[in-house]
Amino acid sequence: MRWLTQLFLLMIFCSVWIGCAQQSESGSSMATHDPVSVQLDMTAGVPPPTWQLSTAQRSEFFTILQQLTPLEAKKAVDNLGNRGFIVTTINPARTIRVQQGFVWIIGDNYERVFSDPNNDLERFLLLSGQPSLEPGLYTILEKGIGQN
Repeated sequence: MRWLTQLFLLMIFCSVWIGCAQQSESGSSMATHDPVSVQLDMTAGVPPPTWQLSTAQRSEFFTILQQLTPLEAKKAVDNLGNRGFIVTTINPARTIRVQQGFVWIIGDNYERVFSDPNNDLERFLLLSGQPSLEPGLYTILEKGIGQN
């Protein structure tokens, strides 16, 4: 009888966990009309380039984000040079790090990791920042995407 109770509790726990895991980061859960800031996270001794996504870009950003596959926790690479992009949303307040085929979404008491195996989100963010980046830097970053 004890094993039956444990099995029942395990089933409830798994159901709750699966329900939480299936919750996606979509445009419906994040306000697409609030400003979304993007920063190229580089250690170059100069202030990092920063820009805002347009309304159309915000919509596309959240569409791509919604299609990513959740993963188990993984640490971001903290090396010198290009460390990907840091995206900041306001409602809800989230920091989204996009780096080498992975996406970390971090908020108050919240952290999720997603796989971006084709680097679609990283390519999108680089393209969105093209007007804010020096052409030589843009070319170097473009060639580096997917070279994990």
